[in-house]
Amino acid sequence: MKKCIVILLLLPLLGFSQTKDEGVKFESISLNPLSIYIGGSGGLSLSGDIGLSYKENNFLVSAQFGEELNLFGSEDDSFAELSLSWGKKSELTSWLQWEGFVGLSYFNYKRKNFNAPDDRSITVGVPIMTKLKLMIGNFFSIGPQLRVNLNAVQSVMSGGLSFQVDF
Repeated sequence: MKKCIVILLLLPLLGFSQTKDEGVKFESISLNPLSIYIGGSGGLSLSGDIGLSYKENNFLVSAQFGEELNLFGSEDDSFAELSLSWGKKSELTSWLQWEGFVGLSYFNYKRKNFNAPDDRSITVGVPIMTKLKLMIGNFFSIGPQLRVNLNAVQSVMSGGLSFQVDF
């Protein structure tokens, strides 16, 4: 089932021409190594993005994983998200840029309780991501990134510092 969802998310990218002028272009790669998430409980998350473009459209293939910090014996929640999003980029100044994306995602939420069996919930979500980038050099940027995944199981919000390389 998971393989089918991943294939369906990536299927639109396979139909594009690979010529220089009209094909999909690899734009950027981004890593958010340490985010804090809130949703049901809270904890740490890790996310990564691959930016693509086709004509005037910007696409983002991203993954995010998070797990609760279990300090006081509460439930041990975790989640995984794989998403395909469409968005826009805007250059505010020569050294400051903004990106915003919205799309569809595969969302897996797990709640482990010591008194009950594992409870897994899988659903489709709507990811919304925004990023403010401070251009450190011609190809490297750093800045805050905010993400929200709206879904039927457990909506999750996260924020952290993103490191991005543009090609």
